[in-house]
Amino acid sequence: MKFTQLLYKQHIGKAIRYLWQHQRERCVQVTKAEKILKSMNFTVHDATELISAKRIEHSTVFNKSEPNSNSKSCLIIEDWNVLQEGVPQACVLTKTLKLDDALPKNIQELITDVPDNIDNLLKRFVYTSVIYDAQQVKLPRLKDPNRPAWVFPRVYGISSTRKMHNLTKKFLQLCESLCGLNDVQYKSIVHDGLVSMCIGKENDFIKFSLKMDIMMTSSIPLAPIADVNMDNKYAFPNLHPLHCTVGLSKLDIDNTEDLYPIDTESPLMNVHTIFINHNLEEVKNITELPVTEDQIHARSMMKSFTVAATCARQKFGLNVKKLPEPIVVQCVQSDGQNFHFSVYQLNTLDVDGKEGIKNFWWSEPSIKLYEKALYENGQPCLTGYNRDVFNRFLAFYKNK
Repeated sequence: MKFTQLLYKQHIGKAIRYLWQHQRERCVQVTKAEKILKSMNFTVHDATELISAKRIEHSTVFNKSEPNSNSKSCLIIEDWNVLQEGVPQACVLTKTLKLDDALPKNIQELITDVPDNIDNLLKRFVYTSVIYDAQQVKLPRLKDPNRPAWVFPRVYGISSTRKMHNLTKKFLQLCESLCGLNDVQYKSIVHDGLVSMCIGKENDFIKFSLKMDIMMTSSIPLAPIADVNMDNKYAFPNLHPLHCTVGLSKLDIDNTEDLYPIDTESPLMNVHTIFINHNLEEVKNITELPVTEDQIHARSMMKSFTVAATCARQKFGLNVKKLPEPIVVQCVQSDGQNFHFSVYQLNTLDVDGKEGIKNFWWSEPSIKLYEKALYENGQPCLTGYNRDVFNRFLAFYKNK
């Protein structure tokens, strides 16, 4: 046997056990501190009295017999709500006409292919946002329609909200680099902006309380796309026998004030583009049926209408009905893989009836950024990458 060098080192485990054995019961030494303090006329309190202080229990008593005189019963639309009839119901609810199943022509002219080096950079963005991100949370439970009672093991990974935020922030950063300082200095980014407003619809009072995950504002408002008084042949959808407020929950509220994330005095108060997240776990039907693509598109319209209406009231006053100039909002809704692009033009806040000035909406079908982005056999794999998503993203950023 070969003897090793003598190091005179201590075994950490043994040292810790030794300390616990010999110092776990330490005697409190009696000092003359108390006697000296009392001789100097200082009051000495027992430490246990201060440690075990009396807890004061606060109880809130609600008087259910007398409701608040300022409360008002209204229908409410929140982040998790989806309209039962989808886009047709949203059109009737907001007095909006869907003009085309494509984006406006002025935006289509801005859609161009990016160079190959930018395309390679975008693929790296997808890898880092969807595959390499370090977040590990419980993903939604897996379900088999043929075996509804079967319990699959829980899957951990990156949430759809995290993917959407990562991709949107990286795409915006790249747009800023490509457009340069001349465009960037007139824009601002707001995260988790809360937007709230109340509006009357015939005999109902509706409150919109929504969150914009990322909102881009500008010092110059977007130019109107279509003429407010144009003669069109479009007609409102017929929801008969349903009402336009079907599926909305009723709630008593005390505060009916508008809420807009940008102050009136700010030079960057004009809304430009909103980026909203479609969370598959939170956005659900009250009927517990799967959310359809038409309902997802209607959600984009409702959020665009809400942020445009609050911006209009911020600029033109709380009692404005016919706007002096239209408010145009671009909307991008995504779950981290599917992207929906739409444009909304708010012309009026008088949403009663079907006559008079109407609002306009342009929307195109959802497109996928990729088919698969995951680990296969221990290796990162990205298939079906679609460059059209960023081309539209950049066109929205360039639009003025």
